Amino acid sequence: MNSRLKTGHLILIFAMAALPFAATFAFYYPDERHYSDGALGMLKDHDWLIPKTAAGEPRFQKPPVAYWAVAASYAIFGVNVIASRLPFLLASCGTLFLTFRLARKLTGNPETALVAAVVLAAHPQFFLCSIRSIPDALLVFFTTLSAFGFLRLIIFEEFCAGAFWMAYGGAAGAVLSKGLLGIVIIGFAWAFFILKNRSWRAVKKIIHFPIFIASIIFAGSWFACFFFKEGAAAFGGFFSDQVTGNIHGHFWSPLARAPQFARILFFDFLPWSATAIEFLARRKNLKAGAVPPLANNFIVAWTIVLVLGFALGANVSPRYLLPAAPLFAILIADCVQRSESVRLFFSVSRVLKIILAALVLADASMFYVDSQWPLPTTVLTLTCVLFLFVIVVLALGALWRKSIPTAQALGLAILLFWPMLFFATTPVLLPDRSQQIVSVLKKTEISRSKPILFVGNVQLASRTQVCLGKDWTLTQQAVTPLRKFNFDETRNFDTVLLPEEDVSFFENGGWKIRVAAANFAAPSAKEIWQALKSRNLPEMLSRHTQKIILATRD
Repeated sequence: MNSRLKTGHLILIFAMAALPFAATFAFYYPDERHYSDGALGMLKDHDWLIPKTAAGEPRFQKPPVAYWAVAASYAIFGVNVIASRLPFLLASCGTLFLTFRLARKLTGNPETALVAAVVLAAHPQFFLCSIRSIPDALLVFFTTLSAFGFLRLIIFEEFCAGAFWMAYGGAAGAVLSKGLLGIVIIGFAWAFFILKNRSWRAVKKIIHFPIFIASIIFAGSWFACFFFKEGAAAFGGFFSDQVTGNIHGHFWSPLARAPQFARILFFDFLPWSATAIEFLARRKNLKAGAVPPLANNFIVAWTIVLVLGFALGANVSPRYLLPAAPLFAILIADCVQRSESVRLFFSVSRVLKIILAALVLADASMFYVDSQWPLPTTVLTLTCVLFLFVIVVLALGALWRKSIPTAQALGLAILLFWPMLFFATTPVLLPDRSQQIVSVLKKTEISRSKPILFVGNVQLASRTQVCLGKDWTLTQQAVTPLRKFNFDETRNFDTVLLPEEDVSFFENGGWKIRVAAANFAAPSAKEIWQALKSRNLPEMLSRHTQKIILATRD
C-alpha cells in the first residue's frame, strides 16, 4: 500500500507533538539545570571553553556540545524555555530522518523505512529526550550518524569520503556530546569488521587516516585545552563520571542487570515488540528479512554491547539504551512489515484496536477529571477530544478504508497521545512555579540590577533563572539535610525567595512577605480516589500546596 504519509510529514507531526512540552516545564528533568546554568554562564562570562555550575565552579562531568547548543540557542532566540530545548528537539528530528534513510538503504523499501521512523517517534524515551535540555538527544543523533557510516563501510563497502566522515565525524560528535561512548562505537565497529573478515589486518579498509586523524583532533582539542587549563582535577572528575563513578559491581554483574535492560527494551518498544516477538517465535512462517543478515548482526551486537556495558553500573535507566533505539527500530519495522502476511494474536491491526479502545477510555477519564475545574480549563478537555477524533479517523482510515498502512496509523496514534496528555495535565502541572515567581517579580517592579537570593530547590532556581532571562541575577543557596538555611547570608540581598517553612526568619524583621508561587503536593491515593468520587479534586489539591515566599526589604 502506498502511504500518503511522508518523512517530512512525520517529522513535522513529531515536532508539533513535542512543542508544548518543550515550551513549558511540565515534564522537567532535574539534570537540565546543569546545561541551562552552564549556558547562561558562558553568555555572561564569554568563556565558551569551561562549562560552569550556577555557583561559577567548573563542571567536569560532561563535554561541551550540549552547553554550546543551549548557549547558541540563547544567543539567537533569547533566554527562554523553548530556546533551552530547541537544539535537542532539532537533533531528534534529525535522528528520525537518519533512521528513515538508513532503513531505506538497508531494506530497499521506503514503506519499511517510514515504519522504522514511526516506531522510533513513538518510543517514549526518545520522545522525552527530545523535550529536555540534556545531551541524550545529541548523543543519539551522533551515534546513529556514526553507525550509518560504519554500516555503509562494512555492509555495502562504500569506501568513499562521505561514509568515512559519517562514521568518524559522528563518533567525534558523540564524544563531544556525552563522552566515551563515541569511542566505544568505533572500537565496536572495528571489532565487528575484524571478526567478519577473520583478520585484524582487514580493519585498515575502514580507516581513512586523514579523516580519522581530523576527527581525533576535532574531538580531542577541547579535552586537551580543558585538561591543560584545569589540571588533574578535571580529568579525575570526567573519568569518575564516565567510568569509575558508574561501575559498581563485579564481572558477573551483567548476569543480574542485563535481564532488567532486556525488559526495558521490550517495554519501550511496545506494542511493536509484542508483534515482533510473536512473529519471530513462529519459525515455520519465518522468511528472510529485508535487512541484510550482516547488518542485522551488527545492530543486535551493538545493542548487546550497550546492555552488557551499562549492566556493569549501579543504575538501570531506560535512557541508557537510547543509542541503540534508532537501529533497533529498523529491525522492529522489518518484523512488523513481514508479519502482515501471517495471522498473529498481536497483529498490528488488533493492537491498533486495543490502543484505540485504551485511548478512548483514557480520554474519557481525562474529560471527567478536567471537567471538575471551572472554565476556561474545561476547554482543555475539548482539545483532548479533538486529538482523540483525529486518532479515530486514522484508525478508521487504516482498518476500514485502507487509506493508510496500519503500522503507520498505530504509530501516529501513540504519538498523538502525548499532546492529549499535555492538555489533560495542564490544570495540575501548569503554570510552573518558576513562571508564577517571574510573574510576581515583574509585578513588584524589583530592580533587575540587584541580585536575588533563591533559597532551597536548585532545580526550581534554575528554571526561574531561565524564565527571568540573562538580565537578572539569581544567586542560589541550596538547602539540604546536611546544610540548613543560614539567615546571615541574606545580609547582602534585598530580595529573597524561600520555602514557606523558612519564612519565620523574616517575620517582624523589616521584611515584606508575600506568596510568590504555589504548587500541588502529592496527596495519598485514598484522598485522590475520594476526591474523584465526590468531584472536588481541585479543592482537595488546594489543601496540599507547597508555597514559595517572596521576601523584600521594606
